[in-house]
Amino acid sequence: MKTYDAQNERIKRRYLTFLKEAKRFSESSLDGVAKAIHRFESYTKFRDFRQFHIQQAIAFKADLAGQKRARTQAPLSKATLLSTLNG
Repeated sequence: MKTYDAQNERIKRRYLTFLKEAKRFSESSLDGVAKAIHRFESYTKFRDFRQFHIQQAIAFKADLAGQKRARTQAPLSKATLLSTLNG
């Protein structure tokens, strides 16, 4: 099973650099964005970003809403959903 896509890693690095330098994001904000992107990549099984389709985003949102917290088995909070989807 793939655990990363080299082209995606380059795109992510450029995007995170843009957020840090142009948008002045803090390190903790950048970590949150990177985590959200990784969640999406895991969901799509690390497909190339160039093959992105809007249906992937819609399905990811639905899947995320159905996930549960690992420790408590409670549904993810609305804040977690929002921060992941805005990442």
